[in-house]
Amino acid sequence: MSYTNVEQVRHHLVARFPIQDCIRDQIMVVTGNDYTPFYGGAVEESSLRVKSHQTNEPTRTSFNLASGRNSLVSAPLVRGSVVVASDSSLGEVYIENLDYIVDYDTGDLIAKSGGGLSSGQSVTVWYMVYTLYEAGSDYQVRAERGEIRVLAGGDIADGEAVWLDYQPVHQSFNEEILANAVVTANGLVEREVDPDRQFGADTTLGAAATCRALEIICRTAAARELTGKHGADKNALVWMKLADEYTEQADKLLRAFRAPYSGPAAPRHS
Repeated sequence: MSYTNVEQVRHHLVARFPIQDCIRDQIMVVTGNDYTPFYGGAVEESSLRVKSHQTNEPTRTSFNLASGRNSLVSAPLVRGSVVVASDSSLGEVYIENLDYIVDYDTGDLIAKSGGGLSSGQSVTVWYMVYTLYEAGSDYQVRAERGEIRVLAGGDIADGEAVWLDYQPVHQSFNEEILANAVVTANGLVEREVDPDRQFGADTTLGAAATCRALEIICRTAAARELTGKHGADKNALVWMKLADEYTEQADKLLRAFRAPYSGPAAPRHS
């Protein structure tokens, strides 16, 4: 019996489900030429950057600070590698997030208002840059599965550690996941309260089945977070909390359809 459907479930996904942030600097060791998962769901293919840290020798540059953004390099910077000083002898070393901010994605340095740096001031900056690998020549990605593989003849060595940046797809539940959740939820509701299929397309049962499907999807998302390599334990707790809420809602809706419990009858005197 079909009490809910994919469209009903998808409607609830739009408003309530947590949006996942961009993942930055996720380290991964790549071995062999088979596809390996780096995320337990779909990612935006255009957002994926595969980076390598190939040197410990920093680049040094000196310039006068401009107001706003100061471009160090048009490439992603190695996080934590930026040092800003008053001169090349490190006469005065400034502090990140107190005196300046670094946009590691774009390679920009910004003097922070109220800090020890000001527009026009001469500074010397040391930084290290990631090397970017090329999709199609160094690696291939299955964006819909969050999987990557190294290509033979590319620049990524077997066993090399790389760093990944990517954007998980919001509502990264493909049609297969949604359809399976709906089938399972409809089956659970039928088995729990409507084995004889006597209630038909009851709206309350439809709502209960939708909650059951959302519960399944939430638990799937929690498992995905826990098995991912970016350590999103807090996200997993959010999904589990949502799953528990949907379980409670479904139980309330189904309560009226459950037959009263009839245990063994008390013995009677003949």
